[in-house]
Amino acid sequence: MPRRREVWLLLALATVTAAGLRLAFLGHQSLWLDEIYTRRILQQSTVAGVWRHVEATESTPPLFYVLGWLIHARSAQAMRVIPALALTAAVPVGYLAVRRLVGVKAALATAWILAVSPMLVSYSTDARSYGLFVLTALLSVWAFSAVLEQASWQRFALLVAASVSCVWTHYFGIFLVVAQLGYLLIARPRLRRATLGTTAVVGLCLVPLGLLASSQSSDERAGFIAAVPLGTRLGEAVRQFAMGPNVPRTWLEACGLAVFCLGVLAGTVMAKGSRHGPRVPLVLAAIAFGAPLLVAALGIEDRFYARNVIVVVPLLAAVAAPALLRLRAAPLALYLVLAAVTSVWVATDWRYEQANWKAAIARAEAVEPGAAVVAITPLDAPVVETYLQRRSAPASGVLTKRAWIIAEPVRGPGQRALSPAPTPGLPGFSALRALEVDAFRLVLLGAAIPTSVQSGELTNGIVFAGATRG
Repeated sequence: MPRRREVWLLLALATVTAAGLRLAFLGHQSLWLDEIYTRRILQQSTVAGVWRHVEATESTPPLFYVLGWLIHARSAQAMRVIPALALTAAVPVGYLAVRRLVGVKAALATAWILAVSPMLVSYSTDARSYGLFVLTALLSVWAFSAVLEQASWQRFALLVAASVSCVWTHYFGIFLVVAQLGYLLIARPRLRRATLGTTAVVGLCLVPLGLLASSQSSDERAGFIAAVPLGTRLGEAVRQFAMGPNVPRTWLEACGLAVFCLGVLAGTVMAKGSRHGPRVPLVLAAIAFGAPLLVAALGIEDRFYARNVIVVVPLLAAVAAPALLRLRAAPLALYLVLAAVTSVWVATDWRYEQANWKAAIARAEAVEPGAAVVAITPLDAPVVETYLQRRSAPASGVLTKRAWIIAEPVRGPGQRALSPAPTPGLPGFSALRALEVDAFRLVLLGAAIPTSVQSGELTNGIVFAGATRG
């Protein structure tokens, strides 16, 4: 058993490591489509406006957006502060959350896994609710473990507050909350009355969310999820939990995935064979992961997606930690190295990040600001509008003698890095200059006389008029 001072020193070092992997990269990549919608919500002048825009454009609850609005987050860095700080705080909170459940050593190992987890590092620079979701979920597990240890009205009150904040951050938090309350009802029958009272209070606090969720589910804004085969999404979730959403090399992913999955399997065996194994985190993980998977498989509501069940990552880390500590913690050290290498590699290489519209548009505007822009992108029109700082042209198009064709890079089947996409031509124009910026292809076209350019001329093409010279 490590001494108390050593434990807190190692926990502090893990937290500092987490902060370095997250805070250093807040403004490293440009905003992507979902973050643009976050920005539009945070630009509202009132909380009521935030609520209305969350209702109109989002599929998640409003807590993250309200907090972002309160701190006046507008820039990419400011918008990403909450998830970055939340997933940094998740390291010490994760230790405290599982310490009573798996012991000090395994809890400390869990904290280190959370510090370098490629999935958590990736979502720490995403201006969405997922980072806060992980933190609030861990706070609820912390309160839950405190009630398991010694019940009191204060600890039940903490469980209510943490559970409500978790579900107000993400609807899938309800699966974890139900798992915890159900466990208390079954495993602590003497606390049944207090648990039922807690359940009633939590349910009452979630009533406004039921009305909001009903409005948000009235369209198909999350329909893209169900369009992907459930088996594919299940495999992706397992891979991402272990090594993140985009690993630069096959061998790196294979090694990390093998160590993590073997750790989880060995931890599961330990949980079944010993009263002191990670049984409780295993039960919570099984329900938080399995319940939404079952709901999707039965066709009731298919929103199963890796990021929507991201709170399973720290629970699986707690399950794997006791096993990874075997053999003088060599498996744990190996996984930490693989995960840290992946996290740093992805965070410092544009090939494995979001498409860098910011850099591509800045280069085009610096070279020929008066040219029209034709962005070849299937979905990112709001991103282009943000960085061009002007709206797309009307259906009639624009007349211009100069036009940029900017083709968004792609990841083809089986590809890990972004690669350039083909750049189409325009009738009446000839190529004058070609550039490449972070796998974006930029081709400047010229015409002898002003020529019409319309969005419908090119597949997935969106036309923007050239910048007005001041």
